[in-house]
Amino acid sequence: MEVLPNVAAYSRNFAVMVRSLGPDPKGFKMRNHPFHLHQTGITTLSASGILLPAGCLSTRPPIFDHVCGIHGHHGHLVVTTASLVEPFLSPEYRNKATQEFSPKLISSAHVDVLVEGEERRNNKDHNTNPLWHSCKILALVDVTASSIALQSLVGGENILQSSSWDVGFSFASRDDNNETMMVKSISRIAILGVSGLELKNILPLNISQDQQRGDLLLAMGSPFGIMSPLHFLNSVSFGTVANCCSSCSVQNSLLLVDIRGLPGMEGGPVFDRHACLIGMLTCPLRQKNSNTEIQLVITWNAITIAWRKRLQESQDSQQELTGRYLDKESSVLHDFAYPKASRCLPEIGSLYHVTSLGRAMSSIVLISVGGSWASGTILNRQGLILTNAHVLEPWRFVGKSLVNLMKKRTAILAEDKFCFSEREEETIEQENRRLLSSVSGTLSSYGVVAHGIPSLGPCQNYGKISVRLHHMGVQFWSDATVVYVSKGPLDVALLQLDCVSSQLCAINPEFNCPSIGLPVHVIGHGLFGPQSDLCSSVSTGVVSHVVRLPGPFHIEESGNMEIEKASVPVMLQTTAAVHPGASGGAVVNSDGHMIGLITSNAKHGDRSTIPHLNFCIPCAALLPIFRFSDERNFSILKVLDEPNDLLSSVWALLPPSELQNASDSHKNNHESKGSRFSKFLAEKHLGVDAEKGLTYLIKDKPPSKM
Repeated sequence: MEVLPNVAAYSRNFAVMVRSLGPDPKGFKMRNHPFHLHQTGITTLSASGILLPAGCLSTRPPIFDHVCGIHGHHGHLVVTTASLVEPFLSPEYRNKATQEFSPKLISSAHVDVLVEGEERRNNKDHNTNPLWHSCKILALVDVTASSIALQSLVGGENILQSSSWDVGFSFASRDDNNETMMVKSISRIAILGVSGLELKNILPLNISQDQQRGDLLLAMGSPFGIMSPLHFLNSVSFGTVANCCSSCSVQNSLLLVDIRGLPGMEGGPVFDRHACLIGMLTCPLRQKNSNTEIQLVITWNAITIAWRKRLQESQDSQQELTGRYLDKESSVLHDFAYPKASRCLPEIGSLYHVTSLGRAMSSIVLISVGGSWASGTILNRQGLILTNAHVLEPWRFVGKSLVNLMKKRTAILAEDKFCFSEREEETIEQENRRLLSSVSGTLSSYGVVAHGIPSLGPCQNYGKISVRLHHMGVQFWSDATVVYVSKGPLDVALLQLDCVSSQLCAINPEFNCPSIGLPVHVIGHGLFGPQSDLCSSVSTGVVSHVVRLPGPFHIEESGNMEIEKASVPVMLQTTAAVHPGASGGAVVNSDGHMIGLITSNAKHGDRSTIPHLNFCIPCAALLPIFRFSDERNFSILKVLDEPNDLLSSVWALLPPSELQNASDSHKNNHESKGSRFSKFLAEKHLGVDAEKGLTYLIKDKPPSKM
C-alpha cells in the first residue's frame, strides 16, 4: 500500500476527463447514461480517458499508427469508451458495430478533454485550473479479443437475450432499442486526437506485461465528472485483480477487477503497483436479479492487437487467427474461436508456484449439484472437500433473520450464498413449508429441523455431485460423494472426490483468532458457474468484526478436544465482496492461510445483495473438521452435531442484549424458539405491518436459516 501515492501521482500524467455535447431537444441522447447535464436543448455527457502524449510509448500499437496515418495526425491521443461519443454520431455511423476510421458527428456536436496542468499534477500550484482542449474523433474500434472473452465469461450466452446479465451501471435509464450498442460499449473504444495541448515534460508510459489474480491495481477516473469537475476530476480508486480472461491466443484480454467503479470512471486508465499501464476501465457487467456490478478492464494487450495491417491478408488465415487479428467482424473471430474462445488464464511462470495466495487459489474448487453450484475448499491430498451444508440441503437454510440495524426501516436478511434459479427457489420454499408442517414443535433454536429429521446417512440421495478442480491452468472434473453433513449450528459439510489427482493442493489453516483490520482475500466461484471456464475469483478487504463466545468450545467426552481459551471466535465479518456461488470458499490472510469458511452474506429487505457484509466460520470453530481430515475418525465430528443455543443465536443475528441473555433465558422460557418461529411464520403469512413487524421479529428472535 505504501507505493500507492507514488503510483497515483504518476498516473495523473495520463488521465483526463472527456465530455461530449450537442443538440438534444427531446433528451434522447442522455439515455443509458446515469449522469448527464441537459440544459436548453443541449445534452452533455462525460467519461474518463487515457492521455497518450506523443512519444510516451516506446512501441506504438499498429492501430494508432494506422489511424494517425489516415487523418495525418501527429499530436497527442486520448483513448476512451466509445459509448461517450456514439449518441452524437451522424445517423449513418450511429448503429454500426464495425470499425470506423472516419466517424462524423452531428452538426454542432463536439468532444473536449479536461487536462490537469503540470503544476497542479506535481502539487506545485493547486490554484492552476485544468483546461479544456478540443478533440477530433479519429476512430471507433472494437477490441475483438475482449468481446470474445466477455461472451465466454457468461458461458456463451447472448447478452442481448440474457435473463441473467445486463450491461452498464444500474443507475442508468435503459433504451431498449439500442441494446446492441450497449453491449458494444464494453469492448468498443474511441480514439481521439487532441488539438492545442502543449506538454513540457513527457514521461515514458510503461506497459504491464502480466497480471495475476490478487494483484494490486489502481484506477483513475472522474466519476460524476460533468456534475462538478472541481470535486471529481482524476479521482483514485484501488483494488485487486479478481480474475483474468483470455480469448484465442490473446492472454489477459479482459480482467475482472475488485474495485469501486462509479459512473463516469469508464474510459480511465488502470495501473499496476509498479505504475505500469494495465488497460482501460470499461462499462460494468451487471447481474439483473441482484444489480451486482462486475467491473471490467480492457487490457492494453487486447487493444494492441485490435487491428493488424492488411498486408497480413496474404498469409494463411489459420496462422493469422492463432496470433494476429485482422480488422474483421467480431462474428468471424467468434465462429472460429468459440466455444474454446476463452478460459481462465493459465498461471504461468515460477511466481505462481511460490506465492502463498496462488497456492490458496489452487485449493478452491467449484461444486456442481442439482443444477446449481457453489465453492469448496480442499482439506487434504486425499481429496476431502469442505463446503457448506446448505449446498446439499438448501431447504434447511432458506429462512432469513431480520435485524433492525437503523432502528427504523432498514432491514437486513442474512442469507446463504448459493446460486438458485427462481424455479429452484420456489421448490425449496415448498419443501420448507412441507417440513415445517410435518414436524411442528421440533424446530431447534437454529431455525432448522436439526434433530427432528432422521439422520442423513450414506443412503441419502443428493443426486450427482461434480467437482471442478483447477491446477496450473488445467481444469478437470471429478464426481464426489457426501461424507458428512452437520446437523448442528455450524453450516458445514464434507465431500470426498472419487478421482484423486496427485497434484491436489490442500489449504493451510490458521487457528489463531484474526485481529480486526487484518487484510484478507476471499476466494470462491461467485457469480460465474460451470457454464464459464473461469477459475476462482479473488476479492480483497479486511476483517471488520469478530464474534466470540465464552470458551471452552468443542468438548469431547474424553476432554481431548477442548480448546483451552477464555473465548472462541465463532463468526467473522469481512469487507471483501462475496457473491452467490462463493459459499464454501475460503477467507485467507496475506500468507495464504485459511482463517475462515465463506458461509453467508446479507441482503436488504428488498432482497438486493450487500456483497461487502458477509459472515464466515472461523477455522478455530472448525477444528473438528481439520482433525477429521487428518485422522478420519468419525467420532471427532459428533461434537458438531450437538445443539448449542448460544452458537445458534449468534448465527441468528440476535441483538447484543438478546445474545448476552440467550444462555440463561432459554432455561426459564417455556415457549420454545421453535414455537416462536412457527408463530412468526403465521404472522408473516397473515401480513405484518412493515415497522411493527420488524420490531416483532427482533423481539421474538427469529432464526436465520431454515
